[in-house]
Amino acid sequence: MGNPTSHVRQNLSWSVIVGCFLLSMILLVLTTSYAASFPGFGLSLSGNSASAGAKTEQKLTSDHPDAKIETGEKLQRKPLCDLTQRRADVCDMEGDIRVHGNSSSVLFVTSSGLQESYRILPHPRKGDHAALATVTEVTVRSTTEEEAPKCTTKSGVPAVIFSNGGYMFNFFHDISDALIPLYITSHRFDGEVQFLIRDMLPWWVEKFQPLLKGLSRYDIIDLNRDHEVRCYSHVIVGIMFHGDLYIDPTKSGGLTMLDYGAYLRKSLGLKRETAIKLANPDEEKKPRVLIVNRKGTRRFTNVDEIERMVEMSGFQAVVSEIHENKSLAEFAQVVNSCDVLLGLHGAGMTNLIFLPTNGVLIQIVPLGRMEDVCWINYGAPAVRVKLHYLQYSIRAPESNLIDQFPKDDPVILDPKAVFEKQGSARWVSLYMHRQTVKLDVERFRSVLWHAREIFRQPWN
Repeated sequence: MGNPTSHVRQNLSWSVIVGCFLLSMILLVLTTSYAASFPGFGLSLSGNSASAGAKTEQKLTSDHPDAKIETGEKLQRKPLCDLTQRRADVCDMEGDIRVHGNSSSVLFVTSSGLQESYRILPHPRKGDHAALATVTEVTVRSTTEEEAPKCTTKSGVPAVIFSNGGYMFNFFHDISDALIPLYITSHRFDGEVQFLIRDMLPWWVEKFQPLLKGLSRYDIIDLNRDHEVRCYSHVIVGIMFHGDLYIDPTKSGGLTMLDYGAYLRKSLGLKRETAIKLANPDEEKKPRVLIVNRKGTRRFTNVDEIERMVEMSGFQAVVSEIHENKSLAEFAQVVNSCDVLLGLHGAGMTNLIFLPTNGVLIQIVPLGRMEDVCWINYGAPAVRVKLHYLQYSIRAPESNLIDQFPKDDPVILDPKAVFEKQGSARWVSLYMHRQTVKLDVERFRSVLWHAREIFRQPWN
């Protein structure tokens, strides 16, 4: 009998490549902030510097968008936009700035003679062409007072412009690509900021309204439908990205994912800050385990058995499908009321952000050699928010693929060979689309025992 694994680390390089591909296929979140290679920042200079009054032309290029700057001999201030980051281009401007939604233009009014023009995709999936296909480009350029359109409305607070495009139908991406970057970008304004959204999805704004209101006290503007020329003294185009489900305290003024958790609790009315504590072996209190069951693929086919084993192991079991007939706040409250989140690898694991501190995340790894990706996507983020993390890798008999292929087929024995010889599309079809899991509850019992023992240990 095999043993469950915790923090399994095998064949890192191959698994990470698989993760990156799955992102671009819009199938599931198997990507990491540590494992992609994106085009960098290039700089070329042309012109004759020996000539009096000669101009140089700087071309700052990223994969997309791009920028062109024409300057005098010496740049007197920083460029309007920073294109050097791997995952996001961001323009942070202060001065006389005019936003014209209909023309997708942000104009920086200056009398310096400095001419800058950028085409920005305000979404933190730089280099991911599948995600950016639904993101509308925003032009950021300098202009003169004479050429600039007149203000039709003025605001005394900063503005942040970002796009609702990308993978906004997936909860992992909702949080990792939009809401955490938005928090990083706008938290410093303490609610005194206005959001201007390109490609706005009304259902998305409604779903996440409690979190958006937790960052801004002002009406959200649908830039695609806006006819005003809006004038601000501070505008940020694009949102800052540090990593998947990650905030880098060295780049955020000390903020961490723990601060993000406090913001979630306040915005969603989550009452529990810490998980249950079992003081002695005879304690009758039972930690609550939320069993998250997916619809369709990569779902449990024996939820009733799992529920019984959870109860037999000294827990109270709660079974729920992700966001089924529940608002974000309602489902977050269900998660927060529990001490353990148990589920198959997938976007549902993102709900770890609602668990109380010192809770436990148990991630079930399907067949397909996904251990490293599972750790990077959800194991490491769980540890960062002071959760305990347990990872259980299923064996072939627990996968329905064993009923579809011979036991000695590479699909069962060597998923890496399937990827390398049959291609990534085949791998995705097999392990992501066609797989369900019948958990071996007897084998899984030791993981539950370990989880219960965690609640008896002293807190760090």
